[in-house]
Amino acid sequence: MRALFGPLGRASTYTRLAYLLLGLPIGTFYFVFLVTALSVGVGLSIIWVGIFILVGAVIAWRTFGSFERGLASILLDTPIESPPSPFTAEMSWGRRARTLVTDNYTWRSFAWLLVRFPLGIFGFVLVVTLVSVTFALLFTPAVLWFPEEIDADWVDGVPDALVWFVPVVGVLFAAMSAHAISGFGALHGLMAKLLLGPSGEQQRAELQERTDVLEERTLLAHELHDSVGHTLTMMVVQAGAGGHVFERDPEFARQALENIEESGRRALGELDRILGIMRDDFDGQRRPQPTLRRLPTLIDEMTGAGAHVSLVAQGPTDDLPAEVSRSGYRIVQEALTNVLKHAGPVLTEVRLTRTNGAVEIEVSNEAPATADTPGVVEPGSGGRGLIGIRERVAMLGGSVEAGPLPDGGYRVWARLPVGAVHQ
Repeated sequence: MRALFGPLGRASTYTRLAYLLLGLPIGTFYFVFLVTALSVGVGLSIIWVGIFILVGAVIAWRTFGSFERGLASILLDTPIESPPSPFTAEMSWGRRARTLVTDNYTWRSFAWLLVRFPLGIFGFVLVVTLVSVTFALLFTPAVLWFPEEIDADWVDGVPDALVWFVPVVGVLFAAMSAHAISGFGALHGLMAKLLLGPSGEQQRAELQERTDVLEERTLLAHELHDSVGHTLTMMVVQAGAGGHVFERDPEFARQALENIEESGRRALGELDRILGIMRDDFDGQRRPQPTLRRLPTLIDEMTGAGAHVSLVAQGPTDDLPAEVSRSGYRIVQEALTNVLKHAGPVLTEVRLTRTNGAVEIEVSNEAPATADTPGVVEPGSGGRGLIGIRERVAMLGGSVEAGPLPDGGYRVWARLPVGAVHQ
């Protein structure tokens, strides 16, 4: 029963009824306007006046399209997104006129205004018929109340009980009429959304643009975590080591403070650069992200922070696709950062192996230092590093393994296919 009589209790049914009733006068106005403007414009185009009339007509019916979107949103409960404007501030008047004619929304809005006339006629007739029949059925017993005022010869001989049964049919007819009006109004909304909203191509372009932005933001988040997090970890390790030997080796402590200062400046610069990009501030030039070519510099930085890292490279890596090389660098950086953070300055080996169609990266370290080693972070802190590594590898269609070694150390291994990404 709720499904049958539901539309009678919804406000949208009555706003759609109003929309269908307004369809006849509004559709008639649109039809007369279009026929008159186009006829006069084409007829006078030989003396240029008609050209201005035609341009004005095009601008007018695009404006009517905006009005129709608002009307559909209010009365049909169908919000319609405005299509993007094809005009730019630097366009000349001639270019604007050509764009006005070639923009597909111009002709989609024209089609909608033309369709509004026959739809308006049909909708008006439908609503008037359904409402009239409904009220006639509901108020049929009035022939019994006012027999002299209502000339209804057909009532003679009809049982009164049957006459009083007619309003029940009227209630059922009212429910079906509400379904018909609501459905026809919804059909108007779908058609209006198709003709007055963004085209399928524009929607796909906007979706692709939003997807690209989200992917860019995700990559920037990874970059922020990898670069700044790596630098901060090195600063923590150096500060702990410097404080541990401050009395015995002040020269080492002074060098550690200088390294911390330099690392801090570099981290601030990197943070400012990434935040600037995330604010869509593209005024400055964007520095390229580091690749595997910068790996020796990274090893030197880790050594300066007190780590013991060796690099073993087998096969050329200079010809790797840019995305593979950048991701490879970040994977090594994150793995080394985790070593410093959770194991301290232990012996660590970075091994790069270029195979046929892939590059393999392996970072393995010895057993963690004792818990009181300066700079070692407590177990359980962080945890986003390995997640970031897995996400990077997954984006490139590779595979990754990470876990403890039998001797107490730890190993991170990743395989990045070279053929899966193109520059």
